[in-house]
Amino acid sequence: MAVISGSVPNLINGVSQQPFALRLASQAEAQVNGYSSVVEGLTKRPPTKHVARIMGALPAASFVHIINRDVTERYVVVAVDGDLKVFDLAGNEKVVNFPAGKGYLSSARCNFSAVTVADYTFFLNRDMAVAMTEEIKPARGNEAILYFRQGTYAATYTVTIDALDPFTFTTSTTDPAEIQTNAIATRMAGLINANEDFQADVYSSTLHVRRKDGGPFEIKSGDSIGDTAIVCVTKQTQSYVDLPGRAVHGYQCEITGAPGNVFDNYWLEYDASGTGGNDGVWREIAAPGRKIAFDGGTMPHTLVRNGDGTFTFAPAEWAKCGAGSDATTPKPSFVGKTINDIFFYRNRLGFIADEAVIFSRSSAHFNFWRETATQVLDTDPIDVATSHVKVSILRHAVPFNESLLLFSDQTQFMLGASEALTPGTVSLDQVTEFETSPLAKPVGAGSFVYFCTLKGDFTGVREYYLDGVSKTNNANDVTNHVPRYVAAGVFKLAASTNEDILIALSSEKRDTIFVYKFYYSGQEKVQSSWSVWTLDAGCEILNAEFIENTLWLVIKRSDGVYLERMDIEAGKADAGLPYVVHLDRRLTETQVQSLHFDGSTTSFDLPYTESEDGSIVLVSRPGDATYRPGVVVPFQRSGSTLTVKGNLTHFYVGVRYALRYTFSPLLVRLNAAGGGQIANTEGRIQLRRALLNYADTGYFRVHVTPFRRPTFRYPFTGRIVGSGRNLIGEPTLETGSFRFPIMANNMGVEIVIVNDTHLPSRLLNLDWEALYTVRTQRMN
Repeated sequence: MAVISGSVPNLINGVSQQPFALRLASQAEAQVNGYSSVVEGLTKRPPTKHVARIMGALPAASFVHIINRDVTERYVVVAVDGDLKVFDLAGNEKVVNFPAGKGYLSSARCNFSAVTVADYTFFLNRDMAVAMTEEIKPARGNEAILYFRQGTYAATYTVTIDALDPFTFTTSTTDPAEIQTNAIATRMAGLINANEDFQADVYSSTLHVRRKDGGPFEIKSGDSIGDTAIVCVTKQTQSYVDLPGRAVHGYQCEITGAPGNVFDNYWLEYDASGTGGNDGVWREIAAPGRKIAFDGGTMPHTLVRNGDGTFTFAPAEWAKCGAGSDATTPKPSFVGKTINDIFFYRNRLGFIADEAVIFSRSSAHFNFWRETATQVLDTDPIDVATSHVKVSILRHAVPFNESLLLFSDQTQFMLGASEALTPGTVSLDQVTEFETSPLAKPVGAGSFVYFCTLKGDFTGVREYYLDGVSKTNNANDVTNHVPRYVAAGVFKLAASTNEDILIALSSEKRDTIFVYKFYYSGQEKVQSSWSVWTLDAGCEILNAEFIENTLWLVIKRSDGVYLERMDIEAGKADAGLPYVVHLDRRLTETQVQSLHFDGSTTSFDLPYTESEDGSIVLVSRPGDATYRPGVVVPFQRSGSTLTVKGNLTHFYVGVRYALRYTFSPLLVRLNAAGGGQIANTEGRIQLRRALLNYADTGYFRVHVTPFRRPTFRYPFTGRIVGSGRNLIGEPTLETGSFRFPIMANNMGVEIVIVNDTHLPSRLLNLDWEALYTVRTQRMN
């Protein structure tokens, strides 16, 4: 029997569900409300700070979106079935106008999505299929134009309408005034207008002919100059050069192009507006009779902040079709389908619908129609579908590595392009085959994209990246060592690149935040830590979003919906104190209600209800004349009212929460031949004692529970006899080592570190000592 020692080098690698012999020494059995930092070690997670109660009771389903436009324009949007509210980050409600009503918000599942682009927040109802209205491009009545484009001496000009006698005349052989084309048009108009059934109007060298009763008629023209002097146009002509320079405003004509080819047809309309009816231009239009407008009530709506601080929620003004027919400029493929995601990429607004991704025109975010039917422009909308042997319904779109990563249920596609994203350069290529959860939108973090996968009753998370050596895409499973840890139903991922942290929210555990802390040193990942942060039981976290180093939380409780914040920053301390006061739902004296000093006692009301006895803690803070900073102040409680002796003016009040860290079994580890370490499970390890190293710590206690024996508790109070920091009446933080006994077999004891006070803990590593008995000697 020999006395041996071992160590847990650090406590920053979170939880592992691998068999104990395969775990790293720095991985734990459980970690709750701890923060794994490569700089500070294992600390108690930051507290949540109460901001405001923003709403009363909410129905079971709701949607929350956080707008982060800039440092002064940040808002929380809460949508329920049939209503929407907006709050600033101080909790103040903003006025929202609904000029078109709230019909688009009708969704019992609150199956919404939103994306903010500059001043607009595009709001998407995934349950509503896009439709077209009955609005069509109006067609004009029965009419014709006669274009007199050549005049010459002694030429005969003839116009025949229906079965009437031809209208004909011959120009002079000597008078140059008679051979002017406008004179010829005027002379022919006089002949036609002599018939009481027809009207001919002159536009320079062009006649506009119609029946006075609007009825149909047939018209043809002829001349003695090889039938080249007059062009007769009704509804169609083969070439644009047949059209006159002047015509009646609004005249429509189809350019048919090559015979038998319906894809080179296009429609023109004469626009004489603003020209006094003389000069004008032929403009391309949509084919008369085709549907040209989206039903704005079924398209994504916009939430816009107005200049007076109010908001307007209304249908966007989507552009109408301005060119071509259903064959030459077909409607976008999202029409008739529900839109699964909305995004912004390379100055284009994008939709995902079914197996297609659709982009707006470049720099024209409300226009999904081609500009012309005659050619495809670089600025035109893009509508491209996946090509795969599997049905690939696209769910999410995330910008990644200078391209766009698209997720279907089983496949990932990369939308690539050259320097410019155009209809001619776009391509949609299948790159990887990983199953993806449709619930939580993937989130980018630096050079990675994190997305969820379904694992039965649990959720997996993968880290998508571009391999710099092989130049291929891959996705590592960052939950491979905790396959049954993250609950099913993850609906939100959020990441902070400032702190290298990813969080996940699950509908199965609404009071829990699943936390992934990672750190790369060059290309090597040196930290991959999973743990959980728990809030008060019974609450529901509706949404969480990082803004810089702050995690903003929208939390539903029995008495309403609350906005809270969590400041995640290494080395942060409260003003005037050397540490952060760790109380959830934390308030200062400026946030409580009815603060009053009656000469002997101070009383105030909490702005929330906390039913658990003993959970409320009151701590004085710098500036108070009665109590020293950091002292726990005793109080009497009646409902939400707290009463304190003396004149308490500066304080923190909040709800206590507990850090719990459970060690994996302590093992002898040997250096492996190929590098690293392996666990030696031979022999018997009878643990005697352990030494826990800490820094800047005010409190913790160690629970040692041998198998089938009671739990032994060993507290560290932060006070060391003889220490210069140990001042009476003031909280103190110490740095050192805490020795505690174990006296149990390593496989039959549970060792847990607990801190359920407002004081900080910063735990570095653990050294242990044991009696080791082994029957054989290992030969390497």
